[in-house]
Amino acid sequence: MINSKCIKNLIMFILGCAFYVLIEIVFRGYSFRWMALAGGITWIFGGNLNNKFSWKMDLLLQCLCISIMITLLELVIGNIDYYFLHLNMWDYSNQILNFANAKICLPFSIVWFFIGFPLIFIYDAITYYWMHDGE
Repeated sequence: MINSKCIKNLIMFILGCAFYVLIEIVFRGYSFRWMALAGGITWIFGGNLNNKFSWKMDLLLQCLCISIMITLLELVIGNIDYYFLHLNMWDYSNQILNFANAKICLPFSIVWFFIGFPLIFIYDAITYYWMHDGE
């Protein structure tokens, strides 16, 4: 039997996929399905991290963890893209401090840090006000 936590995580995963693709379309004009997967994973990770350690872990540390998670997902998905899919989903070769075949870079890791703030607050608002979950 599927419990309510599983359903909540599935709904939040789908919302994370949609939010990420929407943000990418607004700023870049297009997106890829693989990036929706990364958005859903990041959304679940960041939101659950905040739920688990909300008052025990500093908000800046939570944002750092989210930034590292997104950067690692970019590394994994970017290398799958580079070596197998050949879609060229993104290329940071024109950015300073790029690594791993220009699939990750420090400036965007800093951007991901700041994306952690709205991710945490929006996730909390959705779970509290829409799902009536007091976690």
